[in-house]
Amino acid sequence: MKTTAYLVEEPGGEFVAAEVELEEPRDDEVLVRIVATGLCHTDLTVPTMLPQEMLPTVVGHEGTGVVEKVGAAVSGIEVGDHVVLSFRSCRQCAPCLAGDVGYCEQSLLLNYMGMRADGSTT
Repeated sequence: MKTTAYLVEEPGGEFVAAEVELEEPRDDEVLVRIVATGLCHTDLTVPTMLPQEMLPTVVGHEGTGVVEKVGAAVSGIEVGDHVVLSFRSCRQCAPCLAGDVGYCEQSLLLNYMGMRADGSTT
């Protein structure tokens, strides 16, 4: 499906609105129609540190919206739910299992590298 995203095309570059192709959600993913978003300091600094090979990229982790689609393995969230988005976590490492998802051992990969844990992109 096509959507519009603000992306960074070069290290330290400006955010640019662009039409992008987005895959359908995988079994463990949720598609959210964003209604409002925040701009965090990491959204401004991470693109300055990424090499050109990792760009263009879409950054951001703060937002609110409405669930549009739910992957087959997702529970507790339904189409039409209003949600708040924040950092992603693996839910499997020791900190996550202890309830400390803010200290997830996979946080860097899941939140700043522009890819899923398996290396694929959306």
